[in-house]
Amino acid sequence: MVWRAGNSEDMSKYTQSSDIMSFWRAYFRTFTHGCWEGDGEVAHNILEMLETSVNAFKDRPAVWDPQADGTFIAMSYAQLWEDIRRVSGKLREEGVQYDSKVGLLALSRSWWPIVDVAVMSLGAVTVPIYPSLPSNQMEFIIRHSDMEGLVLQDMKQLKKVLDIPATSIPGLRFLVVLDESRDPQLLHAARKRFQVYFYEDWIRARHTLSEEEWKGFWAGLTRDDVATIVFTSGTTGVPKGVVLTHGNILANIEGIREIVRLYPTDRSLSYLPLSHIFERTCGQFVPFAAGASIAYARNFQQILDDFRVIPPTIFTTVPRLLEKIQEGVYEKVQQSGKVTQRLFQWAVDLGTKVRVEKSARAGARLALADRLVFHKIQALFGGQLRAVIVGGAPLPRYVGRFFTAVGMSVAEGYGMTETSPVVAANRPEAPVLGTAGRILHNVQVRIADDGEVLVKGPSIMRGYYHNEEATREAFTEDGWLRTGDIGRVTPTGELQITDRKKNLIVLSTGKKVTPAPIEGDILKRPVVDQVVLIGQGRKYISAIVVPNEPLVADWYRRRGKDVPPRSEWHKDVALVNFLLREVEEATREYAKFEQPKKILIAREPFTVDNGLMTPTLKARAKAVVAAYQAEIDALYEESRASASSPA
Repeated sequence: MVWRAGNSEDMSKYTQSSDIMSFWRAYFRTFTHGCWEGDGEVAHNILEMLETSVNAFKDRPAVWDPQADGTFIAMSYAQLWEDIRRVSGKLREEGVQYDSKVGLLALSRSWWPIVDVAVMSLGAVTVPIYPSLPSNQMEFIIRHSDMEGLVLQDMKQLKKVLDIPATSIPGLRFLVVLDESRDPQLLHAARKRFQVYFYEDWIRARHTLSEEEWKGFWAGLTRDDVATIVFTSGTTGVPKGVVLTHGNILANIEGIREIVRLYPTDRSLSYLPLSHIFERTCGQFVPFAAGASIAYARNFQQILDDFRVIPPTIFTTVPRLLEKIQEGVYEKVQQSGKVTQRLFQWAVDLGTKVRVEKSARAGARLALADRLVFHKIQALFGGQLRAVIVGGAPLPRYVGRFFTAVGMSVAEGYGMTETSPVVAANRPEAPVLGTAGRILHNVQVRIADDGEVLVKGPSIMRGYYHNEEATREAFTEDGWLRTGDIGRVTPTGELQITDRKKNLIVLSTGKKVTPAPIEGDILKRPVVDQVVLIGQGRKYISAIVVPNEPLVADWYRRRGKDVPPRSEWHKDVALVNFLLREVEEATREYAKFEQPKKILIAREPFTVDNGLMTPTLKARAKAVVAAYQAEIDALYEESRASASSPA
């Protein structure tokens, strides 16, 4: 069954079921929130969980794919299940078996869950790769994971694979190309090294496994079997493969659904990469467990149009999108007349007092603010949104206050790849701003003597693949996972993260950046003596640079200028641009999100005497950030322009 969603259509008519009694039985069963395999039995693996939803909601939409004309076409749960079986058969023909590692390098579309679950159904292991990664980082993941096959997006990704020397990835045997585009020259080169297939041929082919044969592969899988290896950067900069079992992911789904309730009538709009475990668990598996549907956004740039065309009821995001929309709202208001500006500020102030601070009662004035101002902002998200789930990076307090004032429920959570990923989450109906919310019922949290958050439970990873040393370091002697974050549990039971113990920088986009290797490459430039990367909670990476004094002096002389005092260098735009080009050249092999976009020139070198360097001659990153906080804020304020937050 196929449905098409267009700009002017009423989406509610697509929430249909061919078996009304079956639908309502399954609907009310969602109140139990578990991953149920049947009449009260907990699912043993992800396939059993999905099979339950397929049986209950087979004729209802499961996923919506965007089309070139801006519409969306849905695939039912029954068709999704059939395509998973079809791809499983093709993978089996190619030799994929229990514990085989198969990579998935693609944007989020229906092919993502189809391939993901198809791999798992054979007892094999899915290894996601971010589409934005350069060849050198892909090389490590392919080799370290013992990857046998790779399902990739298009010719662009194929080119990156071919850039990797064959001797570096000898175990990779076959490739499956998802997109229909063809480049004969690239394909000719690829076929010299790999077996190459096309997803569209697999999907159109006849089944090679009967339902009974296929179920024989996955029916015996248990919660202890490995489902996926997700690579994440550690503080050393060397990627680590987080081994997650079927049980890890199922336990996390069950814990999440006790706090964030999804129903078969819900629809999410997915734009984050499914290679990110936050989106994969919360934006893929949780909706599937509830019998809800998932629409895949075309891209970040067109997401506001997608909100309008296919309005979601629930939405997972990193803070950056909310920041961007808030900035756009303020920019548009400031371009309006004085009357509009005063009306907007009155509404935000009132919404803040009533909905955020709880210092005023709702009444006719708030209803008027909703009608005149806030409904226009809510309409940007489609007008049907009942919950925004935020993860991947800390939510800036001013962003949470603004959207709460507007009347949108913004529920922040906390977790990490190693915890599948959610440790705590706010209830959308009653979020506590400034906290990560309640700890999941099946997760234990302990605060160490130094304030580090330690966690334990069935959703905690098995360990790091082929890295016993890192696995040992990740856990305490009594089995608690070290999160690397400093936090506390509030008197009312919410987890609050107050600082980061490790140096990993988490951007507001959810991307994680490991400073050490990037700083090391920047320091290879002779003109740079010291450098500290910054960008925690910001939308991009920047760098604080201490230039080499003799070389900068020579640079001035070659341009026919007197050398100004060092304390004045940060004001020289030409010098700033010269050093930025040096930094850009040093980091051009890194992923785009890892490359510094701006720099600050330090007023003086980092020394032990000024507290910016340790006795072992390492820069004290936190002390440097504190010393330059005003300049850092000004640097990023230039990009945020005149956007501001409600009081």
